[in-house]
Amino acid sequence: MLGDKSDLRVLIALENGQAAVGARAVFKEQRAAHIVIADNNRVAMEHMKTTAFNLLLVEDTFPDTGGLDFCRFIRFQNAPISVAPILYAIKEPDRTKVIQARDAGVNKMLAMPFTTASLVKNLDSVIDDPKPFIRVTGYYGPNRRMGTGGYQGPERRTGQKGLFPVENLRKVFRGL
Repeated sequence: MLGDKSDLRVLIALENGQAAVGARAVFKEQRAAHIVIADNNRVAMEHMKTTAFNLLLVEDTFPDTGGLDFCRFIRFQNAPISVAPILYAIKEPDRTKVIQARDAGVNKMLAMPFTTASLVKNLDSVIDDPKPFIRVTGYYGPNRRMGTGGYQGPERRTGQKGLFPVENLRKVFRGL
């Protein structure tokens, strides 16, 4: 578990204003400490200068840069926000968009329009079951291995220097 929901500092980066207001209501209901809505990347970056966000909700059509590029930008920051969980809202999900989002370092994906239940379910998942972060050439984000069984190939991550363990994620989440 990353921490308590009352520790949440959320950046809602949605083009859709109605969805952003609805998401803010859900995060308030979940006892988030600080919630900011940004309708484009310039506004989001201004808020990132003053607030150490530990959760992001990003839309795939986020203005100016697009959701994928904004997620990549977040992941390659040299700051604690680089390991913040990203919930990614996709308007017209398909296999290609899901794979692109996964490869951009997204933690969980939601189809838009999303429901309160799906947002809370994905929020609970990233908080209750965090994945270690992996840094390799061209990728920085949560471990993409999703299977329930053990990995059956050669273990190439043993002793890997690019591993950011869950214990460290907990410290960043709490702002330590």
